[in-house]
Amino acid sequence: MLREAIRGDLGEQTRARVYAHLATCEACRAVGDGERELDRLLEQRLPQHPAPLALKRRLQARLPATAVAAPRRPLGGRWLVPLGGVLAACAVLVIGLRREHPSTEPLVAEAVADHLRVVYRDRPVDIESGGPHQVKPWFTGRLDFALPAVFGGDGEFTLAGGSVGYYLDRKAAVLVYKRGMHTASLFVFRSDGLAFPPANQDLGGTPAAVRQERGFRVAIWRQGQLGYALVSDLDADELVRLGARIAHAS
Repeated sequence: MLREAIRGDLGEQTRARVYAHLATCEACRAVGDGERELDRLLEQRLPQHPAPLALKRRLQARLPATAVAAPRRPLGGRWLVPLGGVLAACAVLVIGLRREHPSTEPLVAEAVADHLRVVYRDRPVDIESGGPHQVKPWFTGRLDFALPAVFGGDGEFTLAGGSVGYYLDRKAAVLVYKRGMHTASLFVFRSDGLAFPPANQDLGGTPAAVRQERGFRVAIWRQGQLGYALVSDLDADELVRLGARIAHAS
């Protein structure tokens, strides 16, 4: 809900309640500031590609003739296209883009977006790892659920540390693992009310949905009342091995 309030996606009354809470909660204000900074970084650093010529021609062909041929008229010294034509063009553009890029599974898309927030942070973790017995107790009182046992790393994967974040509308424990130069983010969150994607992979006895999204691999599974989302640019086999060790430790 905090992210939606910052981006203007909530109603006026709900947004007012969120900002009233931010005025009294330092921890949530820090999360909000991080969201704004991440939005700025993503806008500056992510590549932006022009629409293909074929898509432009298809959109142009769908525009009403009045929107294309309507004369422009000056207003305040500037030339403006009639508003109706602009709205029609925007509507066609949105429809065209949705057909070109169908939506993904929501939990998968959220996991990738949250992973990007982790890797773009100046400090990806708030508590650096001295092992699972140092990281796990740090979360006590910072989450609205009890974090189970934590995979503390081994000769292949290193636990870098953890922090508190958000996954969709709920708090999440964020654990960061390293393998060489690769970063893997694990989000642990309450699973109530969420529709998990169908499983297609076995993590050592735990069924999981393994997907690829925007160049990242994502493994999502549920254990008890908690959900897990593991995201990285690791190879598929490496991600499954890490996921199996995390699931076994939990």
